[in-house]
Amino acid sequence: MVMPLLLLLLFGVIEFAWLFTQNLDVRHGAREAARLIAVNYPDGPVFPAPSPTDATQTDEIVAEVCSRMTSARDVRITLQSSGGVGDPAVAEVFADAYSLTNFFDWAIPEDMVLSSRVEIRVEQPAGWASVTEQPCP
Repeated sequence: MVMPLLLLLLFGVIEFAWLFTQNLDVRHGAREAARLIAVNYPDGPVFPAPSPTDATQTDEIVAEVCSRMTSARDVRITLQSSGGVGDPAVAEVFADAYSLTNFFDWAIPEDMVLSSRVEIRVEQPAGWASVTEQPCP
């Protein structure tokens, strides 16, 4: 008689912890993306300034951020910059939430999206191009 309640409690704790882990992974990914665009990854400090925006460098940034995220699935990354050194840049990460045990599928909406947005000042001249919701490779 008590077993169903204990299982409900146990699986509830597991599902909550899993969703919390996914959310932390998305937040970490957004911070990592912001840092990488601020320092113009992978070039870092370059003198003279790098060539105009380059989609290849953007792809490298997105791939690096995705490689650092472990629990999120269907990750999409948005990178935006409004100018040069000292101006703000924004990194956003979106990922679809999913269940680990499928015990609480009725409580987790199928279209639940976890997201995080980080704004940072650009430290090096940007060689990357702005993108909107580029999926992980």
